[in-house]
Amino acid sequence: MKEMAMYEFAAAHQPNHSNTLTRLSEATASERSFAAVVLAGARCSNDPVASIFGGQYKALVPICGKPMVERVIDALASSNSVKRVVVVFDDAEVLHKSCPNIGENYNIPVEVIPCRESICRSVAGALESTGDEWPFLVTTADHALLTPAMVDRFCSEALNGGSLSVGFVEKKHLDAEHPGSKRTYLPFRETQLSGANLFAFTNKGALPVLDFWRQIEMKRKKPWQLFKAFGYRNLLGLLFKRYTVDEAFARASTVLGVEASAVRLPFAEAAIDVDTPKDYHQVTQILQDRTDALHSFEAQLQPVS
Repeated sequence: MKEMAMYEFAAAHQPNHSNTLTRLSEATASERSFAAVVLAGARCSNDPVASIFGGQYKALVPICGKPMVERVIDALASSNSVKRVVVVFDDAEVLHKSCPNIGENYNIPVEVIPCRESICRSVAGALESTGDEWPFLVTTADHALLTPAMVDRFCSEALNGGSLSVGFVEKKHLDAEHPGSKRTYLPFRETQLSGANLFAFTNKGALPVLDFWRQIEMKRKKPWQLFKAFGYRNLLGLLFKRYTVDEAFARASTVLGVEASAVRLPFAEAAIDVDTPKDYHQVTQILQDRTDALHSFEAQLQPVS
């Protein structure tokens, strides 16, 4: 693994919670402003990653000794931005059996609510369950490489953006750090961006996007209706790289009826989630490399006798 800057290295390491509660308690209420929603439900009955372990839920697949969803909760709770975590999952009893510590190891509340019939409705349900605690951060349970630094950077940028912010990573970062990683990119005039599975709804002005999302879910089997919803000119402009990122999001804001903005994160691993068995092996290697780097760093700190 290529060397990381020290701040990124520290962010990548997931510390033991018993040693970090004091540090976490120092975060002020204003810093911890986000209620985080983790989408962890099963999207299909034969997920390719869950199938490796003969299970149903990808979120519960262990990676380096810990279920993926627990790694995500660790990162959120260890950040200075999140005051509450809501996990959207099919069966709370099953989740707590696989992750018995999620209700005890954190100094912020963590609750589990059931999935609804679609991702969009699950997000809406999570927002409703928190009692109007804006702003909201939404992420996914397969974001096993998420770190507190990624969370804090994204949340900080989102608060300075519009009603809706979406996290991305530029291709140049992935090419530099993980050139073998296969990601999907959106082409823009000046760059290519891969999604980071981080979304911020900073105020009620973002609610129209949920209505638009519901319409898209109903039209998902009608491609031409999808093109019509987004606008043919907008989609062709994106396809042929006619728009810069800012221009594209200005057009998206008009279509969605919200003020939307893109947050570009400098962390390559923010764009690497676990969708396939190949992703699983890559993420496992990255986590092992992080541990090795930590041990090497700690050894350098030992006094010379």
